[in-house]
Amino acid sequence: MKNILNNYKVLALALVVSLSSCDSILEPQPRLDISSEFAITDKRGAEAALLGAYSELQSNNYYGLEYPAQAYLSADEADWSGSFNFYQQFDLNAIPAENSTIKSVWSQIYRVINVSNNLIDKVPAIQDRNLTDVQRQKILGEAYFLRALAYFDLGRAWGGVPLVLQPTVDKNSGKGIKRASREQTYAQVLADLEQAELLLPALTVRSRASKEAVWALKARLYLYQQNWEKAEAFASLVLNSGKSRLVQPYSAFYTGKLTEESILELVYDNADRNSHANYWLTSSRGGRYEWKPSAGITQDLRNPAVGGSRSALIGSQVNNGSETVYGQKYTKVATGEDGAFILRIAEQYLIRAEARLKRNNLAGGLADLNEVRKRAELQPFVTADLNAALLAVEQERKVELAFEGHRWFDLIRTGRAAAVLGIADANKFLFPIPNSEILADPDLGPEDQNPGY
Repeated sequence: MKNILNNYKVLALALVVSLSSCDSILEPQPRLDISSEFAITDKRGAEAALLGAYSELQSNNYYGLEYPAQAYLSADEADWSGSFNFYQQFDLNAIPAENSTIKSVWSQIYRVINVSNNLIDKVPAIQDRNLTDVQRQKILGEAYFLRALAYFDLGRAWGGVPLVLQPTVDKNSGKGIKRASREQTYAQVLADLEQAELLLPALTVRSRASKEAVWALKARLYLYQQNWEKAEAFASLVLNSGKSRLVQPYSAFYTGKLTEESILELVYDNADRNSHANYWLTSSRGGRYEWKPSAGITQDLRNPAVGGSRSALIGSQVNNGSETVYGQKYTKVATGEDGAFILRIAEQYLIRAEARLKRNNLAGGLADLNEVRKRAELQPFVTADLNAALLAVEQERKVELAFEGHRWFDLIRTGRAAAVLGIADANKFLFPIPNSEILADPDLGPEDQNPGY
């Protein structure tokens, strides 16, 4: 079994290189002379390509580091404390369009899209008696889900983006594709999730997309769109499915692996490493300490009435009477085996809490909020004020989902970023499109850049 998996990984890597290596996602320069037309022709090739898509999702240029880091550095969760000034630019909310990590993340997300596009394009036509209809549907369902997740992440960070829906195989691929609006981008996310929902089975493996993962991402999408009724409905589907639960104690889901907390979690190992710990931990613990928990979130997490058992997220060491704090959600610096928590059940409780409160269901909203607080060993939050309850949900999302990349986007979607972060220029609420993409893509011009950059 191990040899089979290793063979798939080798083939997946070859497919990823041949399908998605490029300088600009719309004007690729393939590194291998392997035509993608012949890469996905049977069951083995399709399965390998799908593993390749997940590998691209796990990349340090996506969920393995950069995408969540850009978000928590931009918000009030983390302060830059290292030597890489391109990270300091996020902390200062002063990101130039030439920032190297912006380019890396943008390109990496489109790599996920391109491998997904190849699967969606080629798997339906595979003639292989070893590939059953059920297996074909599952592969396609996962590809649609991964493309939906990728476009959702692009949409919330950059606004509207070019919607590339066919494989990128040569320099002419994607010609004529203009930048879409955010509304159009989210519409594509929903269309892909609708397809995935029809094709995917119920959750059995927490490291792969499932029907529950589709419902969870739909709930998040509808929350961003302020469709409170549907956000509540899809969060309820996840919560009522019985497939996931809040685990005890709070730290169990991130110190363990693939616990019942997770709806979708990316798994890393020594050969395929998650790099978060290296950037959070101090040098005495094997890290480079590029950033640290902010004073505000440190205070919140250590407050017994706010953080509760989530105080475990803050580590500290004292040298010569001076305390140094560091984050502890990611600690496996030696092995790189920390997980990336794409969708977990606590978020679904908080989505439904917010949606219910927005629908004037105070009792229902507080009930969901207090389920999350109970797990954190906190007393129930009690209020008769709807606005106070909404602020309590905002605060709960801050500490419950700390260092996972939600806070920045939460404050933007609720219109609270200016008040909480003190950012006067609303143009800063979107990241700049990489300048190299504007220059390389003939269908993008200076007018397509986000305002203010």
